[in-house]
Amino acid sequence: IDEVLLSLPSQMTKVDPAYTVTLDFDQLPEQVDALLVFGNEDLLFMAIKNIVVNACKYSGDHHALVSLKVSPTRITITVSDKGKGMKEKDVEKIFQPFFRAADTHATPGFGLGLSLASRILKLHKGTILAESVYGNGTTFTIELPAAGH
Repeated sequence: IDEVLLSLPSQMTKVDPAYTVTLDFDQLPEQVDALLVFGNEDLLFMAIKNIVVNACKYSGDHHALVSLKVSPTRITITVSDKGKGMKEKDVEKIFQPFFRAADTHATPGFGLGLSLASRILKLHKGTILAESVYGNGTTFTIELPAAGH
């Protein structure tokens, strides 16, 4: 999974030269095998990329922080931004296809990226949660089972 995440900064620059990503891998395990996830690498990349694109798109500084933490059974990826955040009523709906919050209609998009990401992660026996403070940014937490669990 670390290899999937390592390609994000260059991919974000291709989406928009203003988009930047910081990777936080401070707590990587010594055993490389602990970073393995069973699944389709391209689909997992697409899911995570959709979340990171949104973080960059809706953040005033167009920056996302992507962190990776590993436990013996789970791999946790967090994607945080310092954007305007979302209202609580919108957070509950963001994984529905075609949903777009009322205050995002000026920003290009179709409301499919987070729905697609959620479905891909479920296919991989993973979960995604969103936490947002209106006016203070959003954090997405992705959990995937480590290979063999």
